[in-house]
Formats: sequence, C-alpha cells, structure tokens
Amino acid sequence: MVLVMASCGTQKQTASNLPCPECKSTTDVFRYLGQHVASTDRQMQQARQMAANAARTELATQVSATVKRVVDNYTSEYITGAESDFRQRLQDVSRTVVNQLLVGTPVICEGTMPGSTPGNTICFACVELTGKSVLDGIASKIGNDEKLRTDFEYEKFKKVLEEEMSKL
Repeated sequence: MVLVMASCGTQKQTASNLPCPECKSTTDVFRYLGQHVASTDRQMQQARQMAANAARTELATQVSATVKRVVDNYTSEYITGAESDFRQRLQDVSRTVVNQLLVGTPVICEGTMPGSTPGNTICFACVELTGKSVLDGIASKIGNDEKLRTDFEYEKFKKVLEEEMSKL
C-alpha cells in the first residue's frame, strides 16, 4: 500500500483541487488532510482509519512546530533570568498538552475518490484542532505549576500564538 499525505495548509493546493475544501488551516484552527490508498473493497475501512491516523500524525507535527516557535519567541521576548529552565518546562508542558489534545481530534471531512491506478480508491480524512484549545490546555497545565505560573503571562503568550497562527 502506498501512503500519500497532503497538507491542507500549503500554498500549493487551492480549495478547488482539495477533496475537502474546508480542510485549510486558518488563524483559529489547525487542519490537516490525510490520505491512504485501498486497492480492494476489503481494505476500505482500514484505509479510512489510516487516512485519519496520517492526518493526526501530520497535524501533531504542524501543531508541535507552531507551539515550539511560540514558546521560543515568547521566552526570548518576555522572560529574563532563569530563561532556559522556564523554556524547558514550558516546552514540556506544551508537548504534553498537544499530545493529549490530539487524541480526540475530530474528523471534519472524509470521503473517497478514484485512485490514479484502476481499481484503487483514495480514502481521505481531515482533522482539526483549534488554537484556543491548545492555548487553554497550556494555560490550565501552567496554572498547576507555581513556578511556571509566576513567569507566565497568558495574554502575551496568546498574542504570540495568534501571530504564529496567522502565518499558517
């Protein structure tokens, strides 16, 4: 089986050639489209699951990279003193939150289309995760850590996250 993944957030694709036109990251939500090829009818269910898994895997990469940039920019811009300890702790909290949130990411669009080889069918699924849920999850975890809470400023972190999401 061939695994084909396509990012919904890339500039190479337009809404007209996406199987899920709504699968495009925005300033408010991360979205990713996963695809998997089924060569027989018996493989269809597995291909659907593999498409959703592929989308979640790539979504995790996209969200993690964005959150890492946010943490780096936030700590470089706003935190002084024991910055490296704070940055490491904030990255650990962020990674944990992203991993927990990705478990329940909903499929917002799915379907099938003919493959390039006769008899093959491409199954696709788009998953999403809101930036607000990432931000709220991080803020909630930080609220449980007194040292992190002392150095963390929610509104400034939110502003940096919004700036990074606007680049998607």
